[in-house]
Amino acid sequence: MTLRINQYISQCGIASRRKAESLILEGKVFVNGVAAKELSMRIEETDSVEIDGQKISPTKKHTTIAFHKPPGVICTTTDPQGRKTIYDCLPSGYSTLKYIGRLDLQSRGLILLSDDGELVYRLTHPKYQIERSYLVWTSRPLSRKAMESLLGGIDIGDGEIGKVKDIFIDDGFVEFVLTEGKNREIRKMLHALHYHIEDLKRISFGNIALGDLAAGNYREISEEELKELNLLYLPP
Repeated sequence: MTLRINQYISQCGIASRRKAESLILEGKVFVNGVAAKELSMRIEETDSVEIDGQKISPTKKHTTIAFHKPPGVICTTTDPQGRKTIYDCLPSGYSTLKYIGRLDLQSRGLILLSDDGELVYRLTHPKYQIERSYLVWTSRPLSRKAMESLLGGIDIGDGEIGKVKDIFIDDGFVEFVLTEGKNREIRKMLHALHYHIEDLKRISFGNIALGDLAAGNYREISEEELKELNLLYLPP
């Protein structure tokens, strides 16, 4: 079986497919000792691929985990300000996993982490429209006009439009369903409508639910869950 070179690099857990293309264009990728120049190049199982002189190969078995991020913990590998990161909450063996869809400092809830570069790419690229669900507590109830604006799309600055796919009203909070992971999207939308967020919690990403996983704890995603997750997006 052959793979496009960017997909091969992604399956090695080195980078997303988009980043892999950048590495190729920068002349850092060599196949059988020759610099790769074509993004359409296909890799055979017998080929030797190197990046910056280091041989790479697809990860035989990937690890993907669900983590319940508490508020006050930051989604990054290291923080110059010395704040606690999600990796400080996890065993050292998970330090190489890449987080999928960050949450800001004060938000809490589900974070997925994986060493499967292809999975990371598919779950974060806007074209796959993977649903994420959030529970949001605001200082005052959302008006019908505000909900219509959220569903229709709101200018959140920098040329971006924030939009909610579905809204469900519950006792004391609102559930938002989004299909993209723009930076602080919910906070920016509600700020534009003059609503203050008191609490924000992500409860699902695709078919993976936070469930009763306690804050600061994690669990490995089962093979059955991963198979179902793979059905949520189309093949490349």
